[in-house]
Amino acid sequence: MRATAILFLALLQSAPEPVVYELKLVYIFESANTEFIFVVGNSGFRTVDSLKRFVASLPAGTTIRWAPGCERFGVEPLLSSETEMEEFAAFCRAHRIKFDLVPSG
Repeated sequence: MRATAILFLALLQSAPEPVVYELKLVYIFESANTEFIFVVGNSGFRTVDSLKRFVASLPAGTTIRWAPGCERFGVEPLLSSETEMEEFAAFCRAHRIKFDLVPSG
């Protein structure tokens, strides 16, 4: 029994910490229409669907933290639609990813 407890404690100590990714929305002002790219680490995603494919590939327990600030143009993906934001949060929950939306002050 003692060996089992020691093994269990060793596994707990060696288990990797859940990863936390910072999500950013980058504005691109090169053309007449503003473009947006989601950025996670060194990876960029032009659409919510491509961001979702990335999120779906992450291990359960991962956190996506997003602090988008309060400046808006009104056409930003996810930020401009409460429904889209709720759907993205539900998508993350369904894939056992914690979506941490940091409210702007």
